[in-house]
Amino acid sequence: MNKIVEAVKERREIETKDLFSVVNDFCLTRLAVKTSDGDNIVSMQVNKCEEYENEYEFSQTCIGFDGVAYHLKKDDIISAEGEYNTDADTLYITCKLKNSLTVYFMIINVSGSENRTDKYDEMDVYQLNDFLEDVLHEKNEYYCVFTRITDVFGFDLKMRNCIRTYVNTLDDSDWKLHISDDFTSFEVPVTDDSINEIYVKDNAESRSIIVKPYNQPFMEIDMLFFKKHN
Repeated sequence: MNKIVEAVKERREIETKDLFSVVNDFCLTRLAVKTSDGDNIVSMQVNKCEEYENEYEFSQTCIGFDGVAYHLKKDDIISAEGEYNTDADTLYITCKLKNSLTVYFMIINVSGSENRTDKYDEMDVYQLNDFLEDVLHEKNEYYCVFTRITDVFGFDLKMRNCIRTYVNTLDDSDWKLHISDDFTSFEVPVTDDSINEIYVKDNAESRSIIVKPYNQPFMEIDMLFFKKHN
């Protein structure tokens, strides 16, 4: 179990910054700002928390400069408390503010929605392009045996023997990751290398690559490559 969730479950004292940082550990957190009467002021989905000198910023990964963010001033915070509901497998965080507003955070399916990239190394889009080019033209020892494309809203596409997997670079300003098998073709933008999140993990006989593409903050593309054997 996540160490922050475990601390909440055991009712240990947790610093506010550590409590908020749990947002970075899970695929999706629902954030809502409400009045004392329960009326919604802000409602959004986030998966990223950054701490600055005077505030916390809650936003979405893989989004450009026009992304939506909620800024929470540190001086406005009265208290922040966490609660874990075992039956619902849900973490709740309640943050009370001096202006009588309350910020609520909710992470559902805690046991099954934690990010899986902590044991992966980072990879940039140029390295991904070079690797997939070598796979496509059989210049290295790998082939793509399986790809799974999912998001937190229920989309789940499985593709096997994805022999056409590459980065489409025909438009230099609009690179796209292309994945196709005998029946299905899928393509997403991977244009801005500062915004894509790409991770790689090597094992003795395989390589796993996870892509969180540009402008898709809650999507994950998991590609599995096996080594060829003569």
